[in-house]
Amino acid sequence: MNRMADTPIFKQNLASLKKVDEVKGVVLYKDGKYIDTIPNAEGKRGSLTLYANALGFEDGTLGKKEAEQILTWFGEYKDIAQQNPGAHPNVDRLIPVINGEQNLRAVVDFNIPADLEGRVLRFDELKKQGKLKDEKEKALETFNEVMDLLEKGHLRTAQYGEGGWKVNNWVKKGIMLGFPLGNVVVYNGSHDVQFTDKETFPLRKIGSDAGFRVVPPASGLRRGSYAGKGCTFMPPAYVNVGAFVGQNTMVENLAGSCSQTGKNCHISAGSIIGGVLDPIEATPVIIGDYCLLGEGSGVTQGTRLGDIVTLAPGVHISKATPVIDPIKGIAYTSKGIVSLEKIRLEGSANRILTFYDLGDRVMQEKDSSYGPEIPSGALVIPGMSVSSRGDLKVTPMIAKYISKPEERAYALEEALRK
Repeated sequence: MNRMADTPIFKQNLASLKKVDEVKGVVLYKDGKYIDTIPNAEGKRGSLTLYANALGFEDGTLGKKEAEQILTWFGEYKDIAQQNPGAHPNVDRLIPVINGEQNLRAVVDFNIPADLEGRVLRFDELKKQGKLKDEKEKALETFNEVMDLLEKGHLRTAQYGEGGWKVNNWVKKGIMLGFPLGNVVVYNGSHDVQFTDKETFPLRKIGSDAGFRVVPPASGLRRGSYAGKGCTFMPPAYVNVGAFVGQNTMVENLAGSCSQTGKNCHISAGSIIGGVLDPIEATPVIIGDYCLLGEGSGVTQGTRLGDIVTLAPGVHISKATPVIDPIKGIAYTSKGIVSLEKIRLEGSANRILTFYDLGDRVMQEKDSSYGPEIPSGALVIPGMSVSSRGDLKVTPMIAKYISKPEERAYALEEALRK
């Protein structure tokens, strides 16, 4: 008898996948609202394993590709669920995703020591009092625990949750413990190259099983940064402490401290992802999945890009930068979504817009402590606008929206040629 042939497909697939021993659960959101949690519990562990593996054990969009993979792994449960509507919700919710009716946002919640946050906050208080070195050994243990969990991707300096992204203040405080705890030392690199830094913030150690490439001679990841499987870091790429770089992303320049970059992105040569470690409460730059930052572009001061956002070469977005959307007649600013008034100038063909940054023209307010939020699919090119005072200024402009990464190349070329 061929016992393998008699084994249900679901169980065969489950046995071939990475275990979820360190995962507490997968939390699912739709349009920023919580919808469900798949816990690491009896009767749910199989579904959790499929979802976590399809996500690569990273937070991110649960789209058509991931949903199709999960449904394939479910094997015979696909037909069982169709015959028993509502009996298998973890199968049912994949169908509208596969049909293109919606995407979900998934957060992989890892098991973290229950007392870790409390220890960090206690040592942070000692730091404020100038007494941290009185308990240096225990403080260093806690600091290194935080850094190890950041490098594993189990901790994040910012996390998606109900209502959107939130800063994990206590995690940033954990990172900050390393500065008073470490002395400045000299590091000896290859070819007699030397550099100096705090002994608590060396370059990150990379094992043979890391699954990503750091290309010499001038690429590096700092201690406490995360890189997913399949990532490539090309000179002069540098990933600072607390930064998260999702799987299959290529970085050719700076990913600043605490910045959060999604999966399958390309951060091109000369482009900059800004960082922020201090002040503690400041929100870092957030970049979604499948984003492209063209050569010499930049995203700084807490700007947020949705999935599949494209920045043409030279586009820079900071907190003070309005991004005009002539397609919808609005602008994205740090205050929120603002209405626009079009004017016609000789020879302009309505391509120059008047932008009024007035509170009573804000159509949808947001927390102004961080930069503009650019919606998913936006293709942003350099543009020009006229301020309410009549000044001409360079202003990024959304030329088109795309729904798939494969549409990007033609759409970008077309937009820049117009």
